[in-house]
Amino acid sequence: MNRTGYLRGLAILALAFLLIGAVLSVNWPSSASFDEQNDTVSNQDVGKAMFGESGTSGYGLVMLLVGVLLLVALLGGIFLAKEEKEEDEI
Repeated sequence: MNRTGYLRGLAILALAFLLIGAVLSVNWPSSASFDEQNDTVSNQDVGKAMFGESGTSGYGLVMLLVGVLLLVALLGGIFLAKEEKEEDEI
């Protein structure tokens, strides 16, 4: 294995330790408090957050625009990855 291979391995190992350290340093909520928080959220609350209340706008339009942007990016990626066949000249 050459020097660049060792550097890549070391970089991957360092990033893995950073990820593990970040996950372990988070103060995760206990399952009891998580269940209590879920009981207070209703479908009406989600609807108000998505579409807004009277006089305010919600996140519905933003979600729609992000969805369209992702669709266009997906189609652009497919178009760029598509190989063109060359026709043989006779």
